[in-house]
Amino acid sequence: MAISTTFTWTIQDCKRDISDGFITEATCTLTGVAKSDSVGIATMTSPTIVGFGTVRPSPMVAYADVTEANVISWVETGLGTTDLNRIRENLNIRLAYRYNPPAPTTGDGIPW
Repeated sequence: MAISTTFTWTIQDCKRDISDGFITEATCTLTGVAKSDSVGIATMTSPTIVGFGTVRPSPMVAYADVTEANVISWVETGLGTTDLNRIRENLNIRLAYRYNPPAPTTGDGIPW
């Protein structure tokens, strides 16, 4: 039984400079879905906010032309490889705990 994880970004909101439409920040969530033989067995999310600074790229994408794929690319670039891998690894650890929890070592209750 091979377990694999797929990751998907969702952009919930963006902040922008009204004067030129430059997006300065994105509120987003990375969702990890663990699958065993193509069947989903656990889902975890990691919300985050990523700032893009104030330096305008050249050429700048007009606000009306920005797509979710653009913002996802900016989010991943803004996070950098190290932080992106850390978020994915953290999701993998949490997913493994969810679908394969450790055996309990303590218990609650009273003996009578």
